[in-house]
Amino acid sequence: MKEVVKDPQKEKNILTTSAQLFAKNGYRETKTDDIANQAGVSKGLLFHYYGNKSGLYEATYKYAADFFYQRIDYSIWTQASDLLEMVVEATKYKIQLQLTYPNEFDFLMRAYKEMPMLPEPLRQRMTEKLNQDFNKNITLTDQVIGKLPLRKEVEEEEVREVIYAVLNSETTKIQQDLTQHPEWQTIEDLMPAIDRLKRKLKILEYGFIENE
Repeated sequence: MKEVVKDPQKEKNILTTSAQLFAKNGYRETKTDDIANQAGVSKGLLFHYYGNKSGLYEATYKYAADFFYQRIDYSIWTQASDLLEMVVEATKYKIQLQLTYPNEFDFLMRAYKEMPMLPEPLRQRMTEKLNQDFNKNITLTDQVIGKLPLRKEVEEEEVREVIYAVLNSETTKIQQDLTQHPEWQTIEDLMPAIDRLKRKLKILEYGFIENE
């Protein structure tokens, strides 16, 4: 198939607009007419560039994912001295990215949540993309976990499962906090949530039974 030549500014307008509207309304409720109107382009151009609505959704996902990969400072993960530092600093860093770039971040969160409800074959293609990106992010954390001085009877894979269970739970709570408090605009506003995460990680690291 011949590659479609796109006008860079029009493409940027389309993708930033689609990220905002898909994030707000979800795939099924977002109308391509609204995206075209808000982006200042014709609906015909929209379909010429992306083929159909699902093609636009995939392009929006690639745009949003690449948007963050190009801005991420990986030293937050690679230079951490221990698990607690890595998780806390990475969480603070990701929250700051979310506050700075809400449209792109909210779209990625919405894409993850609504993935099971997407129509086929879009759902299958998005599942593959999300799994690839998830595994890429897991690798960064696994490198730190692999350096931990675990007790001999402790399996590294089980440690990963417990850590990720805590991280997923706390990430969900932080997103709920942000939804309930739209006035929160800085990391300082979220420090109670960060401190809660630190306390739970310390429980994992040191246990919860007092030494006799």
